[in-house]
Amino acid sequence: MDLLAYAKNISSRIEAEATRVNVPVAVSIIDIHGNIILKHRMNGAPAFAADLSERKAYTSALVGIRTAEMSPLVQPGQPLFPMMSVSGGKYFSMGGGAPLKVDGQLVAGVGVSGGTVDQDVEILEAGLREPAAASTPDMKLEVIVIPVFDVDRAKRFYGDLGWRLDIDYATGDDYRVIQFTPPGSGCSIIFGTNVTTAAPGSAKGLHLIVSDIEATRFELLRRGVAISEPFHDASGVFHHALSTDLLSGPNPERKSYASFASLSDPDGNAWVFQEVTARLTGHIAPGDTSFTPELTNVVRGTSASKPGVDTRDGSNDLSGATHLLQPKLAGDSYVQ
Repeated sequence: MDLLAYAKNISSRIEAEATRVNVPVAVSIIDIHGNIILKHRMNGAPAFAADLSERKAYTSALVGIRTAEMSPLVQPGQPLFPMMSVSGGKYFSMGGGAPLKVDGQLVAGVGVSGGTVDQDVEILEAGLREPAAASTPDMKLEVIVIPVFDVDRAKRFYGDLGWRLDIDYATGDDYRVIQFTPPGSGCSIIFGTNVTTAAPGSAKGLHLIVSDIEATRFELLRRGVAISEPFHDASGVFHHALSTDLLSGPNPERKSYASFASLSDPDGNAWVFQEVTARLTGHIAPGDTSFTPELTNVVRGTSASKPGVDTRDGSNDLSGATHLLQPKLAGDSYVQ
């Protein structure tokens, strides 16, 4: 990973919070080998803040815990008491330092100084929290406009499908709007006169979701509507455009999203029925076999965890500190 870019992102979030609360600070980020990745003092921050932020970052990077959690651990008789006398006094137990982890692995430490200890900690924690996702307004598909040549013929066809007629509005001979809504759908279709410039029959690949592809075919055939035999795609993800790439019959295991049938209206606008028995939500739990293996792999790959900042879990992991102290206390060298 680009550690410098990662450090700049963390620093910018911390400094944004410091600006918001009007407490100028210094920020340091140090890697697990003790090397400075980034060090910056905001205008107005005390001169000594740069040094303190570096010591906090150094401590969290090499020990792997927050400096605010260290104070009780470095008291006489406690496991980290010897630490405060090693490494030239670089280790620091004042709040304002935190480890940075990516995919659970310690990569660096960050230190903040410039306000009171409480202010430093609050600015640090606010900066480390993942920014809330920007609120995206709902954008619900409401209407699809279907280009047709013979409006009354199209009206009879969609009525024969069992769709609900919502409106049939006309003003003279040059403007007419007809709206139908499929059963259970939140989206409607509109066709008519002078409602689109698209060529009649040019709407293709319009998908209608059903819970049982065979039962849907049976009902439409009973109504006298021509519909194709069920088909599926060997890829396991959606379906190819050409029939030469498709396999006859529904998906053998009737996996959700994997079985289809098609029909066309009198003008040639093409519809596809797709069987969905379980909805995708962006995450497929272990052991869930509702979907084809190919679709399952794609979804799980897309929703794989992203690098992030470590969050507090209330635990003190001292394994890194114990390993760090042993060579120094034994008089051995430790290469930074």
